[in-house]
Amino acid sequence: MDTLATGAGSAHGFDAGSAPVIVTLVHGTFAKGAPWTQPGSTLRGEIATALGEHEQDVAFDVFEWSGRNTHKARVKAGYELADHILKLRAASPGCRHFIVAHSHGGNVALLAHKHLPVELHALGVATLGTPFLYARMRGDLGDRSLRSMEREAVRENQIAAAVFALAMTVATIAIFGNIFENSLANAWWWAVAVGLGVGYVARPLFQKFITPHLVRALFRISGKRAAKRLADAISFEAMPQTHILSFGYPRDEAGLLLDTLEMTTRAPTWIMDKVLGLGMIAVAVIVFAGPVVGFATAALEDLVGGFDGERVGDLIATAGTAIIVGGLGIFLLFGAIRYVLSFLRGHPGGFGWERPSVHNWADIGASPAPEVPEAKSIFTQTVPYHTTATGGLRHSGLYEDTRILNAIAYWMANVR
Repeated sequence: MDTLATGAGSAHGFDAGSAPVIVTLVHGTFAKGAPWTQPGSTLRGEIATALGEHEQDVAFDVFEWSGRNTHKARVKAGYELADHILKLRAASPGCRHFIVAHSHGGNVALLAHKHLPVELHALGVATLGTPFLYARMRGDLGDRSLRSMEREAVRENQIAAAVFALAMTVATIAIFGNIFENSLANAWWWAVAVGLGVGYVARPLFQKFITPHLVRALFRISGKRAAKRLADAISFEAMPQTHILSFGYPRDEAGLLLDTLEMTTRAPTWIMDKVLGLGMIAVAVIVFAGPVVGFATAALEDLVGGFDGERVGDLIATAGTAIIVGGLGIFLLFGAIRYVLSFLRGHPGGFGWERPSVHNWADIGASPAPEVPEAKSIFTQTVPYHTTATGGLRHSGLYEDTRILNAIAYWMANVR
């Protein structure tokens, strides 16, 4: 833990015998050693002065993490910040503890509370321009655990066992058919009988001894498991003792970039879902309508002179093949596009790379407001931007805006 430093500009000296306000500052992505967290910064000065006017002493604490732009780095930093807070609260058990975090530091701050007992949760977490990450599982997957999903996958091994038994049956028939050819009065029924027997024996053996291990191994590398693990890792737990305050500018550069990157996988996934749905309908129509069309053309050949049923059948077969092949081509094309674009999401300004298959099972994006199941209060405010308050990028100017800093100080002085 960094040594606590009394806030510059405070109207009152630091009294170790009292319960001061302690503010932990958490930087964002690629911002290790950020100037706004250091002594003498505008943020420290404004908050200390404003709290001094409320007759409250403040001490600042700085937490630094790797700042890498990956989900793994943020989750790891959440564990590290939780350990940091445990040491801080042990040293100052009676303090009123707040966290001020910028950008992805806000995600780190909220994730840390997953690993802390409720009594050690911060009284308040204030975030500046944080793109709050979320992973929403599709269907009913969000209410299920990894263990239950694995058990279900193993139960589904009956299908794999049946397919294996069928394959063994067909292979055995083919082998014994060749052996018995021109012998035993060409008794193919011997081959069929042996093949069915092999399949009957193979299915329970395969189902009991092979598929459970095979299915578990496949489940561990599946996109469904990866999506569930990611969703669990970046989700926020209940914080019933904590007030959450978040500020942002309209058209914040980081938010706009993440919204754009979110579309790079959402749009191809939507197209793939539509193509797959329509493709299944087309296949069903072709499979069930094919025999009907065949009988109809045969009947028309008998009833209508000069009707070429074979040509009509060829045209229908060509059209059906074109639909199936074209749909498969579109599906694979957009699958490849989604795979390539997923790397954009992981570039230095993105989310942090995810496996493309994750998007089959979860929608991953960023929200301007935190999605916490339970908190003492959650308030999100979009502050009008003006260049006289801050210079440069909007995303980098939030911690220089005195309007925001005074509001945070007032909030710290009054929340309980």
